[in-house]
Amino acid sequence: MTLALIVSCSSSKVQNGINGGFENNNYGGEDPDGWFANRLPQTEKYAELKIENETVHSGNESVSIAISKSHPQRQTIYNWVRRVDGLKDFGIYELEGWIKTREIKNSPFIEVQCWNNRENKLIGSASTEKEYRITGTRNWQLVKTIFEIPKETTKVLIFVRVGSYENNGGKVWFDDIQLKRFK
Repeated sequence: MTLALIVSCSSSKVQNGINGGFENNNYGGEDPDGWFANRLPQTEKYAELKIENETVHSGNESVSIAISKSHPQRQTIYNWVRRVDGLKDFGIYELEGWIKTREIKNSPFIEVQCWNNRENKLIGSASTEKEYRITGTRNWQLVKTIFEIPKETTKVLIFVRVGSYENNGGKVWFDDIQLKRFK
């Protein structure tokens, strides 16, 4: 299994939004402001991660991950990731977003991870992976998860993800990712 985790990326305070509509690209790069795509050199010919403007849930843009039909059978997790600052210890938050699929066998998902940088350790996470199974070709589906920020959290990362295994020739779109205080 190949798993890439990029933990150094742009940040945003939750009260200022997280650019979950992927609308802003003020720096002219390949990625929306605050988001980073894990374009892995060893697999970049097998997956395309890009900003989309033809398939959107709302607004003008979304992000997509397309898996090549010739992708090797080893599992690779492809994701867009962003860091979020300004969340309070013990705060309870809801992470939600919209997912659309084409020819997907293993469901895409949205995940949040809480890290303690002093110990370089994952100390909490929540995901839509088990609760929502979005396979085949499906129109936009709302997914959400509720999580608590553990004490000692120094970094919060949001991922929108899909694995390559059995998803050859498939494509997934993500849009309107929101993070809001639940309690």
